[in-house]
Amino acid sequence: MSESTVHDDVAIPLADGTVRATRHEPAADGPQPVVLVYTPYHKDDLSDTRSDPMVDYLVDAGYEVVVADAVGTGASDGLVEQPFTADEGRHGAAVVEWLAEQEWSNGRVGLVGKSYPGTTSLEIAARDPDGLAAIVPIHAPARIYDAYFDGGALAFLRTCGQWAPNFEYLPLQPPANRDTDGWAERWTDRLDGLTDREPFLFQYLDHLEKDDCWAEKDVPVGEISVPTLAVGGYRDAFGGGTLDYADRIDAPTEVILGPWRHAMPEQGETARIDFLGEMEAWFDHHLRDGGDRDSRPEIRYWTERPTDEDRLAGEWRAREAWPTADDAVAFDLGPDGLSTDGSSAATTDRWEADYSVGAASIGFEIPGGTDLDTTPDDDRSITYETGPLDDAFELTGSGEVSLEIVPDGPAQLLAVRVVDVAPDGTGRLVTHGVTRAELDGEIDPPGEPGAAVEPLTPGEPHSVDVSLRPTSHVFEPEHTLRVAVSGAFFPYVSPPDGSAGFELRTGGAACHLPGQFHDGSPTFDDGYAFDPPQDAYGEPTAPDWATTVSHTDDTVTVSLAQSYSKSLSGATFDYETATTASVQRGTLGTETVDRRTTTTLSFPTESIQTEVNSSVTRSFATMQYALDRDGEAIYRERKRTAVDR
Repeated sequence: MSESTVHDDVAIPLADGTVRATRHEPAADGPQPVVLVYTPYHKDDLSDTRSDPMVDYLVDAGYEVVVADAVGTGASDGLVEQPFTADEGRHGAAVVEWLAEQEWSNGRVGLVGKSYPGTTSLEIAARDPDGLAAIVPIHAPARIYDAYFDGGALAFLRTCGQWAPNFEYLPLQPPANRDTDGWAERWTDRLDGLTDREPFLFQYLDHLEKDDCWAEKDVPVGEISVPTLAVGGYRDAFGGGTLDYADRIDAPTEVILGPWRHAMPEQGETARIDFLGEMEAWFDHHLRDGGDRDSRPEIRYWTERPTDEDRLAGEWRAREAWPTADDAVAFDLGPDGLSTDGSSAATTDRWEADYSVGAASIGFEIPGGTDLDTTPDDDRSITYETGPLDDAFELTGSGEVSLEIVPDGPAQLLAVRVVDVAPDGTGRLVTHGVTRAELDGEIDPPGEPGAAVEPLTPGEPHSVDVSLRPTSHVFEPEHTLRVAVSGAFFPYVSPPDGSAGFELRTGGAACHLPGQFHDGSPTFDDGYAFDPPQDAYGEPTAPDWATTVSHTDDTVTVSLAQSYSKSLSGATFDYETATTASVQRGTLGTETVDRRTTTTLSFPTESIQTEVNSSVTRSFATMQYALDRDGEAIYRERKRTAVDR
């Protein structure tokens, strides 16, 4: 633990309420720069600032670290009515200005946060508050629709089975710090407001296409004018958005892209770095006088180079701009597979509807998960291959696939997966993209409503482009590059109503991959060296994760479960969750996802238990709340809404 003084109940007055924060005061004398985390994730229990290695590290480095519960959450006043609003930026900006004026502050404030707190960093910076000097958003979405709808398709597992239901237990819990005046009244008021609040999950399901509701949530990152160190992961839900928002910020910006899922760079499955040291150097440079920092390349990124001995092997590299499909190698799709010489003949292939395709390819979507062999999905998709490569192909950038389909129905999900097939036949997902073909126009323009539904004409050809997620990967000699196309990616996304089978016409169809062929196996001259990670973080908890198939009715089920316990300053916090998604291979109407989250806050005098159960089908969504004190029921609520998707 750091040598600091912890102030648990810092009340920060706003024009319309009070934000409560924990201040971690360093041992250093005199005013110091301040680093703020503005979070909806409960500083005193779920986030538990006292045990956060990042907080300890920055305090030891001489920073005042303040972790504040966002308005409507945790120890702060009110109840959040909906996520990702302009008020988050407005309230957070007022907190920044208050911190900059304190006698223990040197007047300069930095922001840091992972996931939602990373987005609040962007929202606050877009308000340009006095005193804000630099930010570090990590795995943070800026275009919010894109975070929960990929290519216009509902992110089924993430939105309906993980994030949105998980947010519903938070307002049930009392503030964990009972030394704060008025905590019981705030808890009672929050429970009273929860009765009439529409669950976040229902709000999302009411707006399946990007309309004004979603457009208003987009962060106006073009208004950010402070230096930004942006961190993203190839396997993180928000990885593609990191490059997008970084490119639109009008200030010095650096990007670090790793192969990570939704984890800190010290905790990734591979490519771990000393990110704490990187962050300290960034804040030293921008928040302190005379903070020296050598210049860094604009983009530092990991190139995957799997081998037979180490499937996670790779190397760090650097460049000044990220490649796109405008500067790419075109792999034409045809009866002989993939070709780059323009000689591919036209053919027509067919995908018969199997809505379980994807279950072997969702390792990127599972926090703490790993990549699986994609062969079971590839076998039930339309596939095109290069054959074993004589020379390595390096893919670095954000690609795109152009297709022509003849749909069976008025709507069509299209999923494209790019796979590295090892000499032993094992397939590994490299990148992917999904889109809804019936959405006519740009699906998610920044700050504006997107494309509307234009029903497809069954039996008529339709051209569609599918954007691929950014990555850097070397297909080594003797490996095969495979492109797999299907109308399902379960349980990653949910197909729209009317989505069915389709024909794929390969004339003019191509997969555009930024990169190049190398002679043999390449040696790169643009390498970059990070310091190795410090021993600050523990190993992340791996989920219990299984896929099963019923031989009775062909139902495929993906289940996830995770649990942990934390010792807090005045209580213990136990958390347990279980998610189950299922679908019959040939019947889209059977698609469901269920989620159960249970928590227990155990105080010396009593225990508070919460349980939230949610279920989403093709027709309905339900949410059930239970809150008990020492086994006695004190709150029960059941909410249900019709779903038209």
